[in-house]
Amino acid sequence: MEPADLLNRHGIEPDALEAAPAPPARRETLARVQETPPRACVVCGEQAATARIVSFPAAGWRWVDLCWDHGMAVRRRSRLPATLEGIAADLRAAAREAGLPGAERMAFYSSFEAAVRGRRDDEETR
Repeated sequence: MEPADLLNRHGIEPDALEAAPAPPARRETLARVQETPPRACVVCGEQAATARIVSFPAAGWRWVDLCWDHGMAVRRRSRLPATLEGIAADLRAAAREAGLPGAERMAFYSSFEAAVRGRRDDEETR
């Protein structure tokens, strides 16, 4: 979920949020989260654990301070493959793109022992 969607779901108007610098700066965001006293989550009022700078079409750049739970709700999800097969497929695709010979036959094993068991008959163990 995007931060704007979260705010919209809770009826929070971007104009009510503090104006933020553009473009977003990591140093300023980190300083904001570490301020004492801590800021409150703009959604629930709990202690903010994170801050984001979000651009709203009508309101411009705004600070969005969020507690842990609301921050996790808008966290960007990893797009990395989660399975060995998915990782292997990505590596094969990269090998093909790089023009490496044998990219289609590239095999990945979960351990050295599995690789030895999976070797071709004409291959010797090292």
